[in-house]
Amino acid sequence: MLELADGSLFFDSVYADHRVITAPPSALRRILLLIEESKPALETVAQHVAGAVDAATVSRIERLLEPLVKAGILVPLRDGDRPDWADDDLVERFSTQLEWLGTLSTGSHGHWDYFGRLRQAHVAVIGLGGAGSLLAQALTAVGVGRLTLVDGDTVENSNLVRQILYSPDQAGRGKADSLAEQLRRFSPYTRYQVLPQYVSSQSDVQNCIEGADFVAVCADAPRFVLNRWIDAACKVNATPYLGAFAGAVGPMYRPGSSGCFGCLEHQFRSELGNRHDLLVDALAAKKAWRYPAFVSGPLTVAQLMTTEIVLHLTGAAKPSSAGGVLRFQHPHTVLEPFLGHPDCDCSAAPSQ
Repeated sequence: MLELADGSLFFDSVYADHRVITAPPSALRRILLLIEESKPALETVAQHVAGAVDAATVSRIERLLEPLVKAGILVPLRDGDRPDWADDDLVERFSTQLEWLGTLSTGSHGHWDYFGRLRQAHVAVIGLGGAGSLLAQALTAVGVGRLTLVDGDTVENSNLVRQILYSPDQAGRGKADSLAEQLRRFSPYTRYQVLPQYVSSQSDVQNCIEGADFVAVCADAPRFVLNRWIDAACKVNATPYLGAFAGAVGPMYRPGSSGCFGCLEHQFRSELGNRHDLLVDALAAKKAWRYPAFVSGPLTVAQLMTTEIVLHLTGAAKPSSAGGVLRFQHPHTVLEPFLGHPDCDCSAAPSQ
């Protein structure tokens, strides 16, 4: 809330849904200033403004504020609903995120429900390069309770133009251990399982994602083949996953719904015919490649994947990539509907 020079009260919204009260009554102004300063209970407001805390006074104040509650300017004081597992240190660390989660909920306790789901979640991140390392940091920042970090690669100086969480003094060290070391310093609220290994088969994927609630696909070799292994393993386990591929994020696989990497391959084959599988074989045989890179690529991928994964884990809203592909071609990001492919069996996979 901002007090403007003309006497009006301006309510600033991060979503630009601004509201204004012109010439507010003096009692309402006093009440709102008190709420802005200390977020008190209604009884405390009544004591400060009217000098009484009887039911009639509290009811009058409540009726005065009711239009502001309906407009979303005021929200219920929620701290009294704090669950037992949320101590003061945790609340202080995640206070602004709890407020953000509250904007996604219509109930007074919804933000705690959403945050509790993040605290209980286990996400496996396969590939800890530019996008994967940034995604792991972001998932740690939002309070995901457990991460499995999978990568057999080592840090190289040439990586640092886009893999910006590593440093030159880590050159030659394993990415998985280096990243876990940094994340442990960053937050004590996430537990880490470190798997410094490459994924070489579907059974490797099975071992890496055991117990995970979600799989983030950020590795890129062997191209296509790796995605097939992950797709197959996740369908066996009924584990949702999301990957980035060729300038796009998605589709997100969710058991029982259409849309997965298999759908994409069916689409590629319908466009390229047998050449698609010949290309996959050639890519799998290629041991190394070098391509132009810029830091905004992994930053964009990590940002999009983080939001999509949080929406899925919390259940706060349907992710855009569930039934769509987020395609970014700087400076624009667009959502393309993707309802799967009729020849794919993903929608027949068992629901969790």
